[in-house]
Amino acid sequence: MKNDGKATKAHIMHAALDIFSREDFEKATMRYIAEKAGVTTSNIYKHFKNKEDLYVQLISTIIERTSRELEMHLTGLSDTRNKIYRITHYYLNYFQDNVHIARLFYAKTNLSYWYEFEKAFKTARASGALFIRIMEEGRRKGELRSDINLHMLGHIYHGALRHIVVHWLYNQDTYRLSDLADGFAEAIYEASRAKEAGNATFTCPFLKGGDPQVGLPPASST
Repeated sequence: MKNDGKATKAHIMHAALDIFSREDFEKATMRYIAEKAGVTTSNIYKHFKNKEDLYVQLISTIIERTSRELEMHLTGLSDTRNKIYRITHYYLNYFQDNVHIARLFYAKTNLSYWYEFEKAFKTARASGALFIRIMEEGRRKGELRSDINLHMLGHIYHGALRHIVVHWLYNQDTYRLSDLADGFAEAIYEASRAKEAGNATFTCPFLKGGDPQVGLPPASST
């Protein structure tokens, strides 16, 4: 019976993911989710206090799972450049293969929700701290600049990641999201790596070839 309860809860969360990724939070009713899951509304309340609790548990479960997978993907890597490449490839391939999750995180979840729902915010912040940890280790080993604000760089990385995914969501038919991984990772690394002594010239990696979009395909005109 206990396993049946776990299976029912997982089924409800799967249905909620489908609904939340297509509807605004306010429009996604518990009755709608129950119909999608093939259960009664009262059955949902046996597992979740309310819609907010269902939403937060769904978001937190996804983040916790991806965080574990990211840690596994970094196993055996020592240099910072490869770690930046590895997590960037993981993120972009993951969202490319899980469009509904990409849509939930970056198109349907209002930024204010991350602050309103405390557990989801704490889980997301812990996940985002992985990038900072990688960069801190790189700086301690002398691979990265000592004068760079790593927390600001973390905001830039995750903000750019959001922009790249959202742009792709509206132009999926024109290019593959994973094709942007190398250019994005290289731009972040080049902007933060330690420069050779005496080299006072800095060329912004985001402006290579005069293109400010780091190879980002143009938006579809249709």
